[in-house]
Amino acid sequence: MRAMRPNVSPLDIRKRTFPIRFRGLDRNEVAHYLELVADDLEELMRTLDELERDNSRLKDEVARHRESEASLKETLLMAQRNAEVLRSDTEREAERILAEANRHADRIVQQALEKSAEKEKRIRELRVERKNFHLKLQGMLDMFQQVLNFDKEEEDLDHSVSVMRPKRKDGEAV
Repeated sequence: MRAMRPNVSPLDIRKRTFPIRFRGLDRNEVAHYLELVADDLEELMRTLDELERDNSRLKDEVARHRESEASLKETLLMAQRNAEVLRSDTEREAERILAEANRHADRIVQQALEKSAEKEKRIRELRVERKNFHLKLQGMLDMFQQVLNFDKEEEDLDHSVSVMRPKRKDGEAV
């Protein structure tokens, strides 16, 4: 920005003198005009200095904002990456838990099926035992019936034989 500054300073204008010539310019008027030009130039230079300071301050502020923007972008990207990692980790953990739960459920179902098979086997064994018991009981009942029938036949035979035999006398042997 310094390139915009004039080569002549307000002090140069104030100190500038011109040779006097015949029928020359009014010295007071020239001096007064140079004073006005110097004042305007001085004001312009003060404004220019102020604008340069503002420009520098604004450039610094823009640089800080750009740094903040870059930092915010980086932070946002990092947060997005972290969120993605967290999401994928959470999905993996959920899949692991679900797989473990499925394995556990499969074990429980397998155990239930084994217990069910054992119960069915025990029921079949008990049915066989009951059938064997019924068969043995039926055999015993048949045997007792045969004994009873035999005893009845013997008794009937004894009655029929005693009718045909003469009656014994006291003291006789059979």
